[in-house]
Amino acid sequence: MLTLNIEIEGFFFRDIKKDELDFVLELYNETDDSMFATGRDKQLSIEDMEEKYLEVLINSHEFFTGIFSKDNDELVGVIKGRIDYDNSEEAWISSFLIKKDFRNAGIGNKSINAFITFMGKTYDVKKVFTGVISKNNKGIDFWTNAGFQHIRTIKEYINLNSGHEDLAILKKDIRTG
Repeated sequence: MLTLNIEIEGFFFRDIKKDELDFVLELYNETDDSMFATGRDKQLSIEDMEEKYLEVLINSHEFFTGIFSKDNDELVGVIKGRIDYDNSEEAWISSFLIKKDFRNAGIGNKSINAFITFMGKTYDVKKVFTGVISKNNKGIDFWTNAGFQHIRTIKEYINLNSGHEDLAILKKDIRTG
């Protein structure tokens, strides 16, 4: 697992620990919006979360980072993804969630921008990608406001709610220097 431990603007980004998986699971299952944003139509189980965690632990390219309040060490968000295996200048964000009580307060935007800057400076990442279900207007708006641009759509990529949904791929170039 890639190590991502850094303090930025009152938040601490650090690797998720095994004994925190219950809190992470609550975040993933917190709202229908959270499930929709991660491409699921049913809640995850603790076994599902443990499997995701083990996959990250054994892979040196993957990250599973919690966003914690500096004041009380409360988990307010999660960023999960990997640096591309074939091109170490590219990173993919597979999950990005902010706890419901902390949404619409600028924390998501601050967090993702701080994370992207960190990846550029620490791991020499030059491009960051993410995928969003095409019907997820809130998600597309968030990533667009964070400077991501739509680069392509994969038709019928995700099986969701007994149907197939398109996946929009978005990219942001990191400016370093």
